[in-house]
This record gives sequence, structure tokens and C-alpha cells, in this order.
Amino acid sequence: MSLVALNPNAHKALKINAQQVPHIGANAHLIPVVVSEFQKLVVNYPIVFTKHADTGQFVCSALTGFSEGENLFWQEGRWQALYIPAQIERHPFFVGQDTDAQGNAKPVVCFDDASPAIADTDGDALFNEDGTPTSLLNEKQQLLAQLLDGEQQTQQFIDALLSHSLITPIKLAVTFADGSEHAVQGLFTIDEEKLSQLNAEAIASLHAGQWLGAIYTLIASTAQIYALIDRKNQRIEHGNAWFS
Repeated sequence: MSLVALNPNAHKALKINAQQVPHIGANAHLIPVVVSEFQKLVVNYPIVFTKHADTGQFVCSALTGFSEGENLFWQEGRWQALYIPAQIERHPFFVGQDTDAQGNAKPVVCFDDASPAIADTDGDALFNEDGTPTSLLNEKQQLLAQLLDGEQQTQQFIDALLSHSLITPIKLAVTFADGSEHAVQGLFTIDEEKLSQLNAEAIASLHAGQWLGAIYTLIASTAQIYALIDRKNQRIEHGNAWFS
């Protein structure tokens, strides 16, 4: 990956092949998500907690497969879901940092110039003739802003859950249609038993933080694990080539 700060003068001719963007998540079995996406994610995905490999801190993720490199929503060369997580849709753009004349850091939109979604000829333009952003670039910038704000909000959500010891490991052992067994490791969810035992003060605190909706949405999303198992069984029955 090579990030370049987006500039309307230097990159006026740059285009994006929108059809290539979903391919970036074709082999991702866990995709980081933010709280503001929960209402859309719950339609398709189990929302779980995982631990960051380097820091050990909890993060929210959409579960798309049971093994490393397996995205069960990637079928017949395309993403088959009502909603694609913002972490995928914002590609090939990232938020970087630049320093102004006073030495202050400020966020800047960057793009990965090695991304397969980058195009010089075929694709959708990022800038109009007058150098203003097109609707496509505006949409990407909105996604970046959602993720930037959402990361802080999501960390606050996780901190609130941890303060009440509400995060617990998921015990998930699955037997698939071909008889193979798989124990899913490293996933966490909300401890419903502890949640039900919280006193009025603790519930009021979660309510004041506007976390109760996110809590119950996340809990409801775990039912999508059964739909994910069904997707896995379909892949087994039809053969992996059918889904490539």
C-alpha cells in the first residue's frame, strides 16, 4: 500500500472503478465496524467483538466467515448483501495527516495508488472540470468522516461495556453439512446474563450514554450466525468454485 494525499490539481484525471471496490473485502472474514453502522449491519451480519492483534484492545467487527480469508458474502464474483460495511466502501481512500505552516497536524484525504480500484481512463471521476469534488468523492469523504467519528464513539461504547463487565467470549462450535467441525476462537459478545442483573443506576448510566440501542442491536445480530452457517453449508454443497 502506498498512500498519496489527494490533490484536485495533481489528480484531476484520477478515476475510480467502483466495481473493483468490493473485491477489497473478498477475503476478509472479520471487518472492523462502528456503532453508527449497527442498524444497517444487523440485517446481514453477526456483530462481534474481537481483540486488536497488536494492542489487545477490543474492536467491533462484522463476522463474514468462520476461517481466515473466508468471506461467505463474496459469491459469484460479487458481494451479496444488502449493506457493505463502510470500511470496505470507503476504499481506496484513507484519512492521513498533514502538517500546516504552524506545525499543527490536520486530517487529509489520501488514496492508495496501488489499489485495483484506481483507474486513469475507465471509471468515475473524482473531480469536476472546475476542480470541485464529484458526488462520488463527496460520498467517499462522508464515509471517511463517519469512520473517523465512529472510531471514537465505538471506543466509548466498548469502554462503557467494560466498565460493567459486559463483554464475554463466544463459545461457538459448528458442525457443517459435510460433517466437518469448527470451533470459532477469539470472538466476544455481550453477556446477557450480567446485563439482566445490572442495577437501576447502571442501566440509567448506559441509557444516558445512549448505548442501550447499540447493545440490543448487537445482541440481536448474533442470530445472523445461523444464516452465516447456512451460507457456509451452501458453499460446501455447491463447491467453492461456484462462489469464486
